[in-house]
Amino acid sequence: MTLSKPAASGKMSTIFLALVSLTFISSCLAQVAMVCETTHSWAYDSRSRKNALTTVSFEKAGWIQLDLTQTKLAPGAKLVLTGEKSSQELNDRSLQELNGWSDAIDGDEITVQLIGPRGVSIGNKKSRVIISAFKTGTCLGGASDGITSSSICGAADDRVPSQDVRAGRIGGCTGWLIGEDVFIQAGHCGTPSSSTRIHFTYGVSSAPLADQYAVDISSYQGVNGGVGNDWGVGRLLPNSVTGKKAGVAQSEKCGTPGCGWYTLGSVPSSTSGNSIRVTGYGTAAVDSRSQKTHVGPFYSMTSTALRYRPDTTGGNSGSPVIHEETGHAIGVHTHGGCSATGGSNAGTRIDQPQFAAAVDALLGGVSSEPTPSPTPVPCQASDFQLTLLTDNYPGETTWTLTNNCAGGVMASGGPYNSPGTIFSETACVPSGEYTFTINDSYGDGICCGYGLGSYSIEYEGSSVVPDGGEFTDTVSHTFGSCGNPPTNPPINPPTNPPTNSPTYPPTNPPTNPPTNPPTNLPTIMPTIAPTIPPTVAPTSVQELTLAEGQTLVVYMQGDTPNLTVTVEGGNFKVEYEK
Repeated sequence: MTLSKPAASGKMSTIFLALVSLTFISSCLAQVAMVCETTHSWAYDSRSRKNALTTVSFEKAGWIQLDLTQTKLAPGAKLVLTGEKSSQELNDRSLQELNGWSDAIDGDEITVQLIGPRGVSIGNKKSRVIISAFKTGTCLGGASDGITSSSICGAADDRVPSQDVRAGRIGGCTGWLIGEDVFIQAGHCGTPSSSTRIHFTYGVSSAPLADQYAVDISSYQGVNGGVGNDWGVGRLLPNSVTGKKAGVAQSEKCGTPGCGWYTLGSVPSSTSGNSIRVTGYGTAAVDSRSQKTHVGPFYSMTSTALRYRPDTTGGNSGSPVIHEETGHAIGVHTHGGCSATGGSNAGTRIDQPQFAAAVDALLGGVSSEPTPSPTPVPCQASDFQLTLLTDNYPGETTWTLTNNCAGGVMASGGPYNSPGTIFSETACVPSGEYTFTINDSYGDGICCGYGLGSYSIEYEGSSVVPDGGEFTDTVSHTFGSCGNPPTNPPINPPTNPPTNSPTYPPTNPPTNPPTNPPTNLPTIMPTIAPTIPPTVAPTSVQELTLAEGQTLVVYMQGDTPNLTVTVEGGNFKVEYEK
């Protein structure tokens, strides 16, 4: 498929999806319908306030979709978008779930009203509405939605209107459900953007807001590799009005749990006696891009591709290839190749290895199971653990853990992509002093203006930051130490008297005082004589060092006089107390 570059006209650029692929593969053409969708630049900024009102209009727009990706709504605030036929109400969370874009609202004008919270004290936390662009359902240069990429297998178009709740219109293609929120389209239909919506409707107009679904663009996988290697699969976000998943809502329409999505089946081993149905949103002379269906022969197959002869046109790309005899989907339609005289249309088999693996991953199949990780090795240093609850704007949050002793960042995290989600971050780091710094790029912290975010930190098994979250652009916490306590001797004397006395206490005063100090002198010395004698007999020898002019009193047991030792002139003077 070839995409034309957006053409500029004033402040407008129009996206035209190609009518016909310029790459021919086995005489097949990619079948994407032209989408009349024009993007207009806009510059509305309400600034920080609690209430605001503005209008966006465009003559003969058909529908309008607003780019609100820079809008921030305070807790309790809501944005009401009112069109000619419907309205949409958004809060901070639902706006994020829509990837920052409104749904496509029918009409030529939308009134945008910001309504601040009532009875809720939010201090200085106000809302700010920014509309940087909007899209309309208009074409430039006289383009139209006529029949394109026609691949009618015979003289006449035999498709008939249908109302299959499992299929929807997405851009210039068709998409269909295979689970509560998983959908399939053709890879050449392009990677969905923030503004992409799948419309579950049977007619030609936009679906009601309750039937429009945004795509979780991070979940999408797709390949545009030609016949047999052309597929796309992704997950849809819950509806902004009902909060329901697409498959659940569609199943309510058909009345049975699970009837709102297709069952995937095995490709028959032979084409003989088998038929194929293709249901989708192809262009037509009447009710172009409404849902239509047709059954034709199963023509041929390879290890990766299917060929069949139901009628298709541009817009059918992405349609389910249904085995009529079982009702199961066995592939995705991608290319046209039929004519009045022969040929066949083509699609990718559902069991094509890459395609099947991507589908299994989203549906929770075998291939989605994580590879078992090795048994974790216990941390031999110090454990750091951060428990972080993100606010409504997780993409603004980052953090670092810096070693103040050796230098360098030992761990870091963010930005995050899931609002209101608890993340547990752990690291095994050397013992030391650390500084933890958490940042918010918008400058409003993670609590409590736009969500109730928080964080706590444990280090070496103890809580060092029990709770945090309210700050502006950054805040830091320091904990731990760079080494063991100093080894220098204490300068204060012991509070208790020594409990050990010399091994042989004298019974009579010595006739000659000792003139030499002990051979080995201890490193600790009291500066004040203790006043309480020991209550137990000595069991070992203790050596003390005395400085010039200092006195040591040794309290003796029984009737033995206490012994005083004084340093004078570098010699010991030993006396009994009188």
